[in-house]
Amino acid sequence: MTMLNGLDYFVAQEGNGAPVWLLLHGFMGSHADFAKIVPKLAGTVLMPDLLGHGATTSHAAAERYQIEQQVADLASLLTKRQVKQVNLLGYSMGGRLALAFALSHPELVHCLILESSSPGLATETERQKRRQHDQILVERLQKNGLAQFVRAWTALPLFASQRKLPTATQQFIRQQRLQQNPAGLALSLQQMGTGSQPNYWPALANLELPVHLIVGAADAKFQATAEKMLAKLPNASRTVIANAGHNVHLEQPAAYLAAVNQFVQREDS
Repeated sequence: MTMLNGLDYFVAQEGNGAPVWLLLHGFMGSHADFAKIVPKLAGTVLMPDLLGHGATTSHAAAERYQIEQQVADLASLLTKRQVKQVNLLGYSMGGRLALAFALSHPELVHCLILESSSPGLATETERQKRRQHDQILVERLQKNGLAQFVRAWTALPLFASQRKLPTATQQFIRQQRLQQNPAGLALSLQQMGTGSQPNYWPALANLELPVHLIVGAADAKFQATAEKMLAKLPNASRTVIANAGHNVHLEQPAAYLAAVNQFVQREDS
């Protein structure tokens, strides 16, 4: 375990040397989500279980789950590991955190890869509606238990394409979700959800470092978000991966890796 600003984080590490990667998983995930792509990334790969997920502690004050606090934890991680700059990659919730980190600490980010992610919601009305929605989810989780919550989450239209995955892969996803701590998930939804994070849309124009957006062709919602982000970011590119939905790195790992490596190689050349 690694102590970051007073909290115990589990941080998996693979490989060695340069470059250094920092990979951030999505809601109800963990570092294990990236198992299919890590062996094909050159250098050192750091993969923290985010607060309230995986083997990282869930026992923290509610405000510690806020996105700004988790940004500070990631900065502390890089300081402890004496890392000066990373290739930063985030998926979904992890992508929102990655964006927040890049905006706060651009000097620590060589390039940024956002998979199926968003800068948040543009209006307070939208954010309030989302907070109310997430609170309903929290109450269902607390009332009905984790197993039923996972069944409902898996059935969301956002994850429909995952039903075409091999049975073993679907079982892996389900097991990942069932191993989570319900208290940690509840606090993550309340404090780190899209309705609780700041609206980062206006800040995109100031993010000058290279950004690559990856979305699945079957994920219409996040394709539209990526289109809007592309128009606002000054140094951005995008890849749409065929035969993939929201979780591109799991559904099409080879195509995903090709997009990631091509982007990084282009920026390093």
